Amino acid sequence: MDFLEKLNFLMDKFNMNKSTLSKACDIPYTTVDGWYKRGYEGLKLPTLKKLSNYFDISLDYWADDSLIEPIPKKNYNPILTKKELQFLNDYRKLNPEIQYIIEQIINYEINKN
Repeated sequence: MDFLEKLNFLMDKFNMNKSTLSKACDIPYTTVDGWYKRGYEGLKLPTLKKLSNYFDISLDYWADDSLIEPIPKKNYNPILTKKELQFLNDYRKLNPEIQYIIEQIINYEINKN
């Protein structure tokens, strides 16, 4: 699998498109779109690190075309479900006051027992 096939696999797995990937990884949309239009030959290491950190996978996954499944990082955290990822994306869009209220509700529910 090449870079775009792997990226498409992960985007499908996380129910993402180029726009949501761009926002989630803090990579300009024009860069992401350019990979599909002009290729990814000039892909930079810091960009691969952003992708790896976001998907919580090893950089080795991007480098080895024979790999099909992502390699988890050694300090692996479970991959978020689509519902959890959507919640986080929605949460990030809220203003800080609303985020604070949601945090208080969650803390209350966790600690009420």
